[in-house]
Amino acid sequence: MDRNRRRFEDAGLKTKTLIGVAVLAFVISAVCSSYQITFTHVVSAIDVILEESEFYISVKQWMASSIDATWHEVSIPSRKAEHIQAINPEVDVAAGGKHVFTPEQLHFFDGTRDSKPIYLAILGRVYNVDGKKEYYGPGKSYHHFAGRDATRAFTTGDFTENGLVATTHGLSHDELLSIRDWVSFYEKEYPLVGVVADLYYDADGQPTAELTDVLARVEKANEYRKAQAVEIEVFPPCNSEYNQNGGRVWCSTKSGGVERQWAGVPRKLIEPTTKKFRCACVKNFGPGVSGAEEVKSSSNRGDLDHPDLELFPDCSPTSNSCKIVS
Repeated sequence: MDRNRRRFEDAGLKTKTLIGVAVLAFVISAVCSSYQITFTHVVSAIDVILEESEFYISVKQWMASSIDATWHEVSIPSRKAEHIQAINPEVDVAAGGKHVFTPEQLHFFDGTRDSKPIYLAILGRVYNVDGKKEYYGPGKSYHHFAGRDATRAFTTGDFTENGLVATTHGLSHDELLSIRDWVSFYEKEYPLVGVVADLYYDADGQPTAELTDVLARVEKANEYRKAQAVEIEVFPPCNSEYNQNGGRVWCSTKSGGVERQWAGVPRKLIEPTTKKFRCACVKNFGPGVSGAEEVKSSSNRGDLDHPDLELFPDCSPTSNSCKIVS
């Protein structure tokens, strides 16, 4: 009897809770509609209010780690840049039973023949992935990489026949670095069994001029990323929120994931070559941190006199928040 009563009371409590949540959702929806507040605003406001709570931070960290664990099987593990070595173009095909494959020969190792293991190639380097048939076997998630050099698709995600190709022409810095990261991953996790004589290696297994060019572009992209990392420390990204009428950008001591002692003020940071811009938080007092000559010659204005900065339209020079009109 008591057990049944407790079940009944629990059911009643759950019903009341659901009704309460529904009423609260209706009230929030009505208020948001009346004042043109989006759901993003509500979530952002809650996040700002709770961001100092240790429990809230721990929950967010747990959720992030759970998501990472879920996707670990279908993505390369994250690694710090210093842990990723430069790609060595030389492959000693005479050592350890390594081979030079033609594209036609490599195709026979696509997992559709029980007598042959599964191979794939990236930047002309051939790896034995037969130990992971659950990923690379016929009908599995990564089977489109099997039996070919599909370097480009590793970073673009284009798994059509036009996308499953070896060329890297036109790829961005980030895409080139993604390819380097994938090579590092396969080098660590799977046996290197040879090279494919096509775009990146010749019939003798020697690197081609195309491979030399790609690796030079990868190194250039790496230097660019390092420069960007330094720039973000000097000019951290702004906080931002947007809706159908525009939005706003603002600065805090944690904006852009860069913790610091100063909040700064929002400015357009112009990329000199492309003339594109992003919102940056700029130190607006004391000595600057950018090292620009224009900044060194000024006093107590932080980095406000940096030549690549512009003020947002209709925004006070001293405000730490600027409206963006769409």
